[in-house]
Amino acid sequence: MLLFLKDVGIKDNQLGAFLTKNHAIFSEDLENLKIRVAYLHSKNFSKADVAQMVTKAPFLLNFSVERLDNRLGFFQKELELSVKKTRDLVVRLPRLLTGSLEPVKENMKVFNTRLFKIKERHLFLSYLGRAQYDPAKPNYISLDKLVSIPDEIFCEEIAKASVQDFDKFLKTL
Repeated sequence: MLLFLKDVGIKDNQLGAFLTKNHAIFSEDLENLKIRVAYLHSKNFSKADVAQMVTKAPFLLNFSVERLDNRLGFFQKELELSVKKTRDLVVRLPRLLTGSLEPVKENMKVFNTRLFKIKERHLFLSYLGRAQYDPAKPNYISLDKLVSIPDEIFCEEIAKASVQDFDKFLKTL
């Protein structure tokens, strides 16, 4: 097992820390571990990439090929990334593959929601002729205000319109 881990790219001075975090690796079948590494190579992760990923996320090799594939697919699909960008992301942050997906899903939900809200508000301000985002010009609207304030305050202070007007506008979209 130690020879296998060294072959994967874990350096001698990193073995102790790796095994302290993931002593369960000894209960894994060596052939399954080799298959998982081969799978990562088949997805064009270099030997150095795999070494970096396993060092940063010691439990990575405990995940089945199917689970790794599902995780990679999730990030590629949900973040709308190319294969290369997905690979670059998980090389930098391999714990994305081993951690819980719930916080990621929650953040994605908040981010899409926010993007949608920004788009709606921007379109409304454009319709009113008030979409002015240059701080050097009068009637500047900061991105922070565009996103963070409730609809009532947005309508009253930023759009200078009623909530009913905003709601009517949204129905036309």
